Amino acid sequence: MTKKILVVEDDNSIRELLVEFLESEGYFVDSAVNGLEGIKYLKGKTPDLILVDLMMPVMDGYAFRTEQLKHDSWKNIPTVVMSAEANAREKMKKFNVTAFLSKPVELETILQTVERFS
Repeated sequence: MTKKILVVEDDNSIRELLVEFLESEGYFVDSAVNGLEGIKYLKGKTPDLILVDLMMPVMDGYAFRTEQLKHDSWKNIPTVVMSAEANAREKMKKFNVTAFLSKPVELETILQTVERFS
C-alpha cells in the first residue's frame, strides 16, 4: 500500500520540490501552504506521515502541532519538523515530534527520515 504524506510548507519551491521528489519515490503526497490548511486537510484525511515547516504565515508549525496534539486521531501521526530557525530543535522537544530536520536539508536525508517513520 502506498504511504500518504502531508507536506505543510509555505515556500512554493520547497513544497513543490518535496512533493515531486517524494512522489518519484512512490509516495502519495498532498500539500498545504500553511498550518491552517494542514489542519483542514486532517479533518478529511489521515496521512501516514506529516512533514511540517515551522515558520509560516497564517498558522505556523508550532500552532499546527499544538492543534494536532489536541486530537486523538491526529496526535499519533508521525510528524517531522523542518526548520532553519535558531533553537527550533530545542523548542520542539515539548511538542513531542517524531524527528527534527535542520534546513537546508538534503533530499536524501528527507527520504531516509520518511522511510524510517512512515
